[in-house]
Amino acid sequence: MNAVSPRTGQQDVPAVAFAPAEDEIDLQELIGAISGGRWILLAVTAVFLLFGAFYAWTATRVYDADALVQVEKEESGFTAALGEMAEFMGKPSAVTAEVELLMSRMIVGSVVDSLQLAIIARPNYFPLVGRAMSRGHRAESDNQEVAPAFLGLRSYAWGGEFVRVSTFDVPNALIGKPFELEVTEQGFVLRFDGRDVLAGAVGARVEGQVLSGRKVVVFVQDLVAAPGTTFTLMRENRTAAIERIQADLRVSERGKDSGILQVAYSSSDPVLAREIVNRLMIAYQRQNIERRSAEAAQTLSFLEAQLPEIREKLEGAEATFNSYRLREGSADLTKETELILQQSVELETVRLQLEQKRAEALQRFTPSHPTMVAIDRQLQSVRSEQQTIAERVKGLPETQQEILRLARDVEVNTTLYTNLLNSYQELQVVKAGTIGNVRIVDYAVDPREPSKPKVPLILALSVLLGLFAGIVAIFVRRALRPAVGDPSEVERTLGIPTYATVPFTPVQRRLLRRGRDGEGQLLAFVEPQNIAVEALRSLRTSLHFAMLDSANNVLMLTGPGPGLGKSFVSVNLGAVLALSGKRVVVVDGDLRRGHLNEYVNCQRSPGLSDYCAGQADIKDVLRRTVVDGLWIVPTGLIPPNPAELLLTDNFSELVKALSQNFDYVVIDTPPILAVTDAAIVGKVAGSTLLVLKAGEHSMPMIQETAARLQNAGVKVSGTIFNQVGRPGTGYAGYRYGYSYQYKSYPSSAA
Repeated sequence: MNAVSPRTGQQDVPAVAFAPAEDEIDLQELIGAISGGRWILLAVTAVFLLFGAFYAWTATRVYDADALVQVEKEESGFTAALGEMAEFMGKPSAVTAEVELLMSRMIVGSVVDSLQLAIIARPNYFPLVGRAMSRGHRAESDNQEVAPAFLGLRSYAWGGEFVRVSTFDVPNALIGKPFELEVTEQGFVLRFDGRDVLAGAVGARVEGQVLSGRKVVVFVQDLVAAPGTTFTLMRENRTAAIERIQADLRVSERGKDSGILQVAYSSSDPVLAREIVNRLMIAYQRQNIERRSAEAAQTLSFLEAQLPEIREKLEGAEATFNSYRLREGSADLTKETELILQQSVELETVRLQLEQKRAEALQRFTPSHPTMVAIDRQLQSVRSEQQTIAERVKGLPETQQEILRLARDVEVNTTLYTNLLNSYQELQVVKAGTIGNVRIVDYAVDPREPSKPKVPLILALSVLLGLFAGIVAIFVRRALRPAVGDPSEVERTLGIPTYATVPFTPVQRRLLRRGRDGEGQLLAFVEPQNIAVEALRSLRTSLHFAMLDSANNVLMLTGPGPGLGKSFVSVNLGAVLALSGKRVVVVDGDLRRGHLNEYVNCQRSPGLSDYCAGQADIKDVLRRTVVDGLWIVPTGLIPPNPAELLLTDNFSELVKALSQNFDYVVIDTPPILAVTDAAIVGKVAGSTLLVLKAGEHSMPMIQETAARLQNAGVKVSGTIFNQVGRPGTGYAGYRYGYSYQYKSYPSSAA
């Protein structure tokens, strides 16, 4: 007993919660929708696969050339003292610096200059497929160097063409602008903007005029192509060429702290890729050696400038000293004078060495640098001691003072010159023996196979993208063309009941293919326990009450379009009615594509068309079946005028006679939206049922079907939803679970 609400005074009705189906994601429905659109899925996937294969075929082949270089570590005293603790104190990575150096404009620019990479010269290929076709060229003989022109298109390259331009100078305004080089019998012609600039021969430097007399210089070193073939020739900005090479250059360390760097470059030309990597390695190693010997070279340069000057001073001092002794006569130095001379020579030598050291240091440091300050202090100390020696010299006789001064100059210049000469020779040895801390481990070799495109990966991605696009297309198509899968939608929209929902069964199709002679191919007879047959038994019960108010016992089945299963429903419904003890005749009213005779293994003719044409009697067109109480009237010969035959009196008389001799007359007709036959047959039928295929028709199509019949004066009694739960419909929300199974089901049971 329900409780009474204190607020309203009415009984409370227990609420029943129904989960809205719209908010649920039914995996079976999604899988069904994909299965139903499998042909769309396969077609879209095939298209994507074809495009992927076409791209893989036409894509430019990219080759990778790589080399290995070892950078030896150089540890400073500070780093060596700290040992492993240096890693925790932010020790800079020498390898990182070398990676940046390899990628620098200094190194890459030297490669661009040596290989003339700022000059771009390439053949013109036919759009999309020309380059791919040229890859397949194989010379059939030694004399055949280039591929023959395809379809006479000689201006394009088809395989084997090659050009090498070592000089191409253009005005600054034309840098980056493409020129056209066309091969001729005599050599080539260079054009710009459709106008001839110059003509020349291979192996000769040629000049021409362009842009108000500005000069263009070109030197074609090598050219292999048939006359008429065109090439694109362009002078690129040096910076742009460097950036282009840097974009395809990769430098990375092999292993952590290994000091082994891998240098790789990608190019469509395998020979060019190898050459760029090797030139880059050589340039990198050369600059490393030059950088390490730069200090010695700088000192050598200074000594080369100082040696002639010191030698000239030495020779002058010796000449002056010898001249004085010849003029004044031989004079020996006293012990005191020799001591003063020795001290004076030593101080003067030290002073000159410090001044030389100071001049050399000024090339690297400012006067306020601590090194410069220390040298200046030493010079000041030496000059102070020289001043003391000078005071002692003043106490000597004048002759001894002059001899002392001249002898000191000779000794100082001799010592200084000897030291400089020794240093010069030592530095030459150091510079010649400098090897740097970079060692080339492996040079680049010609790559054998392209690294890109990766054909298997492209094809796999094409299939995946195709599957994804196909699934999207299926659901977009479903969204744009919504099909009705729920009978309640039709009931709400049209106001007519649904008499039966017939589940999908693949057995009937197999029966038709197998063609059992003797037993027939009727599902209701061969497998009476099938769930579709059980649904038709429910329809039999509904028809018993639905046809009580009908004008006659004639039942017409039609639908919006072909392929709905009307023939299956008609003949198996007749079998179910006959198995219940009724006399039933099923008339194949589809005089265009009828095939009810295939279900019962009988001849098509004579049949309905023959009777309507007056060429057969009623006893000739009636055929018994393996089911007791079930007869069939086949279509007969397919006529050229089906609608006109159905309008004859013979058809009306046949239906009337069958109605009088049978309990049920079931007429299978063509789809109403395709032809008007169903509207003609419906006028003689007491009841009309629409056969709808679950998940196949949109609501406007169903409404149009009902309107066509009503406009023809045919009342639609109800609908039959056929093939409910069919794989591929995507409508699994409305289905019945026929889980009850018979252990045995006699074929003669009702």
